[in-house]
Amino acid sequence: MPDPSTTPNKPSPPHPGSNTPWSAGQTLGLGLAIAILLPLVNMVVALLMVGFASVADSSFNQQLFLRGLQHDGRYLTLAIIATNVATIWLVLQFVRLRGAVDWQTYLAVRLPPHSAWAVTAVALMLYLSASHLFGQLYQRPVFPEFLITVYQSADPLLLFWIAVAIIAPLAEELFFRGFLFVGLRNSRCGASGAIIITALLWSGTHVQYDLYEKVEIFLLGVIFGWLRHQFNSVLVPFFGHVAMNLLVLTLLAQHLS
Repeated sequence: MPDPSTTPNKPSPPHPGSNTPWSAGQTLGLGLAIAILLPLVNMVVALLMVGFASVADSSFNQQLFLRGLQHDGRYLTLAIIATNVATIWLVLQFVRLRGAVDWQTYLAVRLPPHSAWAVTAVALMLYLSASHLFGQLYQRPVFPEFLITVYQSADPLLLFWIAVAIIAPLAEELFFRGFLFVGLRNSRCGASGAIIITALLWSGTHVQYDLYEKVEIFLLGVIFGWLRHQFNSVLVPFFGHVAMNLLVLTLLAQHLS
């Protein structure tokens, strides 16, 4: 049975149950379905928080809470966990529905060669050096203001760290460099197209950042996509993603201390 992770770059048959992955169009369509569902998950989280807070405190101001939702660390912690768990669950269901191979093979959840970690470390150090250099050149703030506000309002802080440094990278890598990457790479887009498109889509989901920061995220997505293709393992960008988020959180904590 062919491995979707290594199938030649050609369009896949459209019918479920094939031994090839979802086609590029089907993959993007299923990805869009996930993107449509996630705001509904966010809404449920917000409504639950409003309901519990109203019961616990009769003076709770619902309108004030909802207006500041995107900068509320407590809400964003729960929203990150809920949306990313939903993403992981849906990705696994779509892979099972296709019936090509097991989900580990489909999403390239496999240990890479040892050289992958050295290459990843060098690539991320070069990226961080360039980011620091251009940040100084364009006089960029060290941290976006919204991120500082979110961090200061996150409670419990440990749960926020877990959500940002582990749960979010896991879901995003399984979705972008796993599910979407396979469908695009095994089409006329090829590996290069899959790397670029998934990086663009990934940067586009970071709506809270400005254009400069979106470009930085896009370039990081290109690096993650290249690493995933080079070593045929989604674990490489996942651990790189975890390392980057942990570094940002650590530096932010030091900045605010």
